[in-house]
Amino acid sequence: MMKWIKQSLFSMTKLRLYSVLLSLMILMIGLISYGVYRGGLSSLWGDGQSTISSTDSSAPESISISFWTPFSGGDISFMNELVQRYNRENTDHIVVTMKNNKSDDYYTKLSTAIVTEEAPDVAIVHASMFAQYIPAGFIQNIDKFAAKAQVHFTDFNPSILARTMVNEQHYAIPLDTHFSILYYNKKWLAKAGLYQDGKVQMQPGEQGFVDFLQKLQQHIPQDVAPLAVPNVRIDSLWLWWSLYAQIDGGGQLYTSDGTRASVNMPAAKKSLELVTSLYDQQLIPPNINDASNEFAQGKAALLFLGVWSIGSFEKVPDLDFGVMPFPQIYDHAGSWGDAHTLAFPTHHEQDPQKVLAAIKFANWLARNGAIWGEAGHVPAVQAEALSPAYLSLPFRKEYVAEANHVEYFPSHPKQIMMSDALINELEKIWYGKQSVDQMLNHLEPLINQILKE
Repeated sequence: MMKWIKQSLFSMTKLRLYSVLLSLMILMIGLISYGVYRGGLSSLWGDGQSTISSTDSSAPESISISFWTPFSGGDISFMNELVQRYNRENTDHIVVTMKNNKSDDYYTKLSTAIVTEEAPDVAIVHASMFAQYIPAGFIQNIDKFAAKAQVHFTDFNPSILARTMVNEQHYAIPLDTHFSILYYNKKWLAKAGLYQDGKVQMQPGEQGFVDFLQKLQQHIPQDVAPLAVPNVRIDSLWLWWSLYAQIDGGGQLYTSDGTRASVNMPAAKKSLELVTSLYDQQLIPPNINDASNEFAQGKAALLFLGVWSIGSFEKVPDLDFGVMPFPQIYDHAGSWGDAHTLAFPTHHEQDPQKVLAAIKFANWLARNGAIWGEAGHVPAVQAEALSPAYLSLPFRKEYVAEANHVEYFPSHPKQIMMSDALINELEKIWYGKQSVDQMLNHLEPLINQILKE
């Protein structure tokens, strides 16, 4: 009996041992299979000898960057096209996501996003904003990344590039410059005998400009403006600034250190009296709110406006128009303007890889400036501005050289406040609430007051 019990126990022990061994074999086979699937035997045993590796054929990881713009109309369609093309063609595994914002509150949103650490990696920033953004630390110096991103600053228009620099350091990739020109309706100019053989017949100087407008006024219908400029908003400030800056010693509001008012009073008076006389003679009719629409409907012989409207007017049926630089009326050529730049908002924890990727993308945009130039702007990269692709576009040859004569507002942190104050002062003149002398008499005290705020 005892012998039978021992044999039975031995048999059961062997059976259990076989079962355990079988289970271990199944487990080992499973582990080996899983190891091969996940990365070869070397990933399981760690001997480093296997030639099977899942990383051998994997694609590099993409870098995603965000891009903010404030564009509208034709501008946004051209920028969309460029971003899509970059995402298709770039070989740096950079993926760009663009967000377009309303221009009215763009800088409020961008400033808030920078402060709250929600800013994009790259953003359109007008050169006129640098005087505020750089001292506030809102955008970063890019010199240490430029060489690696293959940015060659010598390729850019020097006058545009200078607006993106402080103390010889670079803070953005210039994209373009844009400035005010004269649009003209060929029919109305021809009716007045001022458009012959494909050329505008305007004599030089202040008197030549006034005579031109007076002759237009005499030969065109009364409901057609000789020159369309709104007497509200910033347009009339652009007109006055263009004239003021054309006079030697003009174009200044502050001392060189920016601490006090410094206005060239003779130049300011001479240019301001000219603009006032245009309104007084109704060579610029009063109460024009939408000058672009007036011109598009054939209700203006001339329009003073930026180059960005060319694409819109090209789409207007039966509008036979041309463009010309704003004329040199005083000592040298010049017209108000600004520049779009590609700037790089600061982040508390900056990722160098993303900064480099953003600069590479921005540099690519600038180097495809001829496409962006279809919106009317002059590319900042000189080779793009002089390329057949750009110059073959309608009208560009007429004004491309004016990129060297742009009269920017002074680079000052308080300039936006100053521009708003000047608009208000000019409107008082246009509406007969003050004279030129009255405005100029309190202009410097007004500037000093703003500087103290």
